[in-house]
Amino acid sequence: MRFSRHLRSCLALNGVAASALAVWLLAPATARAAGKQGDVVQTDSLGMNLVNHALDTGKTTTVADEGVLAEFVGAHYYLVDRVRLGMNLQFSEQLAPAPGPKDGSDFRTFALLPQIGWDFWGPMFTALVVTVAPWTSGTSTFDFGLQALLGVGVPIAERVKITGAVEVPFNFVVHRTVGLTPLVGVSIRL
Repeated sequence: MRFSRHLRSCLALNGVAASALAVWLLAPATARAAGKQGDVVQTDSLGMNLVNHALDTGKTTTVADEGVLAEFVGAHYYLVDRVRLGMNLQFSEQLAPAPGPKDGSDFRTFALLPQIGWDFWGPMFTALVVTVAPWTSGTSTFDFGLQALLGVGVPIAERVKITGAVEVPFNFVVHRTVGLTPLVGVSIRL
């Protein structure tokens, strides 16, 4: 039973990676331009942690154990061509199972996510994100962490890109955890 949950999580991740690769291969070469100095981009993304491993206890949980949907909204400014500074806000809600009385609110996380990003090759980008979370685990508990992100952005209009990414969040104040989160979203050059 537990093996099948891990297998489903891996297949879902491979599906996200295959979809991102297919979109990138089908995108016209002229549409792969990176951000230019002075560009301002507004972003909206959704993600769900597929797997999370607690380094202190050795316990691994998957989306089959806990479904928490995260929304990220933010703005980014390109300091120079291909390099941006940005700030996202994270809002997360636990969808399943419903938290018990000792588990706090359904509203699981609010975080500030300052970041630096780099459009390193064609439509591919990466970012280093700092997590400053004054609300975690459904309570006013402070957490801090880092996230590494790798993604692809494919233009669908002159100023609009559809994005897909995978992030690896590492939190280390409340609990030392590392996870894997696929993201889908849209970015709009203002």
